Formats: sequence, C-alpha cells, structure tokens
Amino acid sequence: MNSTQSPVYHTSVEQKRHAQDVAKRQRMGMQMPKLREMLREKYRKRIIETRNRCTDANRQIQLSELRDILRLELNEMEADLELEQLILDELLSDVNEWYALGEKNLETLFVEPDEKQKNVLCPVCQIKTLSRLKTAFICECGIQFEHAANEKQLQELLQQQITSHELQCTQALRFFIEPSSGHLYNMCGCCDYFSSV
Repeated sequence: MNSTQSPVYHTSVEQKRHAQDVAKRQRMGMQMPKLREMLREKYRKRIIETRNRCTDANRQIQLSELRDILRLELNEMEADLELEQLILDELLSDVNEWYALGEKNLETLFVEPDEKQKNVLCPVCQIKTLSRLKTAFICECGIQFEHAANEKQLQELLQQQITSHELQCTQALRFFIEPSSGHLYNMCGCCDYFSSV
C-alpha cells in the first residue's frame, strides 16, 4: 500500500509549541526554565514597583489638591465669618440707633409743657414742633395746614379732642391732613371716632 502522495499529519498549535520548547531545552540545556522564571520575577517586581510609584504619586497629587481645597474652604469660611461679624456689628449699631431715637422720641413725648413755651408739638409726626406762618401751621416733617387759631388755642383744641377720645377708647388718636382741603383731621380706627380740628 504504497501511495505516491505524502502523508498528512494533524498537529495542533500546542503540539508545535511543545515541540519548540523541547528543542530549545535540548539546545540550551536545563538553564532555560530558570532564566524564564528569573525574567518573570524581575518583570513582576518592576511592575509592582511601577504601580506603587504611580499610586504614591497619585496619592501625593490627591493629597496636595485636597490640602489646597481645604485651604481655600478655610479661607472662604474665614471671609464668611468676617462678613457675618460685619453684618452683626452693623445690625447692632442700627438697633442701638433705633433704640436711641425711640428714647429721644419718648423723652419729647413726656416732657412737661412749660408755661412759657408756646411751641405746639406736631400732631401728625409727634416729633417736631409747629411754627406759625401767616394763617398756616408748618412742621419740618413736611405737613402744612390752615387754621385760624393761634399756637395756644390750637394746643388747647388738640388736647380737648385727645381727652374726649380717651374717655371712650384706649387706642391712640391719629391726626392727618386731608389733601383736597388742606385741613387737619383726626380719627381712630378702633372706635370710628372722626373729627376736624
């Protein structure tokens, strides 16, 4: 059974590699596996060292960035604290100023009228005094109204209306200038008291 065709061999890739390894071992002797293991061990060490260096470098970068971020945040917090302190100081000075103005207004309200003093307290703003200009009374707060009475008579009229209202109601009487006529009126929103001066 001799055939003229050459025989066909079925060899796998693993069989070829195995055959190459056997041929190399025979050529180089028994040093081949040791050399390969040594090279593998060296490459492993290098890879581990490189990974550690990269990881440490990343950690250092991350730590320095974290320090910078923390410094920025602390600076912003300090600025915020300074701003809060400035706002608090400003608010406290405003409150003190309001309190002082309130005390000053209370002092002007409770000052006993002097017999010699003819100045009439403005019934609208209750802070400034009225001054007489021909037939009109003028206040520094900006109100102006016409009235025939002099300062003493106006003071008595205002006091009479306040007293008659206080007999019926506990609320304060409000004075205002009616824009169309320019006359002084008073009213109470609680008891519906309304009158002209």
